Amino acid sequence: MFRGLLAEELSQLQWELTAKTTNVTTILDCCHSARMSRDPGALPKASNLAAFPWESVAERWTALRDGSQMGGFDANPHAVQLVACSPDQSAFELAETPLGGPHGALTNALVPILASGRVGGLTWRDVLDVVRPAILDVVPAQRPELTGPNADRFVFSAERRDAVGVRPVVLRDGAAWIEGASLFGLAEEDRWALVAPGGDPRRPLAEAVVDLVGGDRARLALTGAEIADLPAGSSAYPIDVALGRRPVAVVPPAHPDRPAIVEAINRSAYVRMPDETEAAGAAGGAGEVVATVSLDAGGILLLDAERAPLRAAPRPITTDTVAGLLDDLRTLARATHLRELDSGTGDLALPEGVTVTFAKATAAGPLPIEGSGAHLFVGERLAVEVQNTTAERRYATLLNIDQVGAVTLMTPAEPDGTTLDPGRSVTLGEDPLHAVGGFELYWPEGLPETGPRPETYLVVVADRKVDGLSALAQPGVKARGGAANRSYLDKLLDDVNVGRRAGRVTPVAEAEVPVRYRVHRLDLLLHPTPPPTEGGADATDEPAFAIDTRPDLSFRLVVPRSATAPPARVAVRLKELTVHRNRALFSTGVRLDAMVLTAPSAGSGEPYHAHTERFARIGDGDRLPFDDLLVYEGPAGRFLDLAVWVAREEQRELDLAELLSDETNRDDVKGAIVLLAGLAVAAPAAAAVAGSVAAVATLVRTGARLLDKAVGRSIGVYRTSLLPHERFGAGQPAGRHPASGSLTAQDVSFAFEVVDLDE
Repeated sequence: MFRGLLAEELSQLQWELTAKTTNVTTILDCCHSARMSRDPGALPKASNLAAFPWESVAERWTALRDGSQMGGFDANPHAVQLVACSPDQSAFELAETPLGGPHGALTNALVPILASGRVGGLTWRDVLDVVRPAILDVVPAQRPELTGPNADRFVFSAERRDAVGVRPVVLRDGAAWIEGASLFGLAEEDRWALVAPGGDPRRPLAEAVVDLVGGDRARLALTGAEIADLPAGSSAYPIDVALGRRPVAVVPPAHPDRPAIVEAINRSAYVRMPDETEAAGAAGGAGEVVATVSLDAGGILLLDAERAPLRAAPRPITTDTVAGLLDDLRTLARATHLRELDSGTGDLALPEGVTVTFAKATAAGPLPIEGSGAHLFVGERLAVEVQNTTAERRYATLLNIDQVGAVTLMTPAEPDGTTLDPGRSVTLGEDPLHAVGGFELYWPEGLPETGPRPETYLVVVADRKVDGLSALAQPGVKARGGAANRSYLDKLLDDVNVGRRAGRVTPVAEAEVPVRYRVHRLDLLLHPTPPPTEGGADATDEPAFAIDTRPDLSFRLVVPRSATAPPARVAVRLKELTVHRNRALFSTGVRLDAMVLTAPSAGSGEPYHAHTERFARIGDGDRLPFDDLLVYEGPAGRFLDLAVWVAREEQRELDLAELLSDETNRDDVKGAIVLLAGLAVAAPAAAAVAGSVAAVATLVRTGARLLDKAVGRSIGVYRTSLLPHERFGAGQPAGRHPASGSLTAQDVSFAFEVVDLDE
């Protein structure tokens, strides 16, 4: 019988303990302790492997997995876990220690700190900053880690310290350094406050200015203290080191409290008032600002970059709410920077060889998500498979940026990067018992359910562990000068972690090799409701069309700016249509139905228009007898969608417009019309454009269903979606699609034209 304790069993016991109290600390001084699991190729050191009770182990593991309640967590989110080494490393034992006799290297370094009686002001991150260099000096191959999201908790307490942007200080070669200079974008003239472990950042030991940056570290020149005055484990707190501040609009201009809000914003290291170009763009709904502060008689209402409210109601304007507003703006600014994270370039470029696959986790298995722009719903689950096809070890970190700016490290079991051995893969969203439950998608508490909003997942793959990516994590809005090779990640991590910056980098002859990295991203639109179904169909599913030229949904999520403004009014005309080899239409009456959908400005028209035209005695292969058949003339906003059907009609039935008018009391149809009409005053740009997809699909599905019911099976001839940066299709020569000839599928030839009525 097996009498050991499985790593998974230890995890389960910890879960049972955190169910009773969240103030739990686990310390593991043993080999492979970051995940308490061995490489499958490693063998236990046993004298008689044949006699080992493997069947008993398998039974224990299976029973544990079947009864697990860990969900899709990579590590217990409620506990602090200090481990001796990475999962691919060994924990070493020292033969002689001050503790007396042999002890593990972690135990030897940790016990004196915990026994000192002076840990009250220390966080576990402070402890790690003292313990890690002490161990690496003795055992260079052993790197202790803190796993889980609670590194900033005070020792043996559930309380935590806000340590955004704090970096450990390394004392080496008679100088003080900050590591990770290339990755975190450190530059000369950056200013820091140096604080002892457990010290008060408001009363630092010294201030320091970066006077030299090279390779992967920055040297600090101290003021008010000497290098010898800095104890091991000291930290650097940012004072003045930001890449640049994000613009924020404050409206209306005449509100009496606006000057006080503007003054507070101008004092921030993260946000600022927009310049004239940005202000004009924001006023026109061009999305030039990271947020908008709306002031009225009810107080302050914060809107995100898409002009969607982040709270259900305004808050009264007080000193406390203005301070809270600045915190919220900092949160949104940092999240915006992180969304723009780019891969390393030049010397920092990581060669290809790691594939990242995003997928919906379902009972039937993973369903891959093809590119950005996917529409997902509350309650659905996301899993990420990362496969290393190179001959070198890689490290992967998964970050989530949600709708209110919350940044969550989704791989806390190895916060500096999940280990990927050569030729191996790992599934992020797999629990400690290796069940792929995925990460459940949820709607942030208190966020108004006004429609879908953008959410981003980032996988950062690097060639070594990245100390500090976990510091990017932050709660959301509370509703409950570089060298040539510096990439945007350098600037990003600098800005989101620290504050205001400007400077230059001076090369050092013996600079360390900087970390190389590559970024994989998924931008999706999350709906605030569970996934709706209609006969098992997804909310964005539509019936098939013979010719479908709709762009990928990613074009709706990230909309390029057009050099010229799109037309406000357009006309859509059909140029030609031929149905080939379809005997259902042979020598009989044929009807053509078209539906045009858009988001018109308030009061300028309905969000959809249906047109029906009839033709007598059309034979197989005949071209329908029309030239420049006008199917729509009116406003265009945010998008212009077109759907065209033909059907045999032996006796006259209702026009499509009449059929649709009888359906407007259905909840799904009424909801779609209300949503599209509301886009005129809703958030601009990506979220609003992409959020219209489900509503448009509802109306197109309804039109197809009504036609099939009225005239028998109809033929979906053509479907497209034209966006503002394409000038709604009016930008080609004469706006004809295609410019010459016709669009042809197996049984259909088709052409149409969009005319700019503003010209």
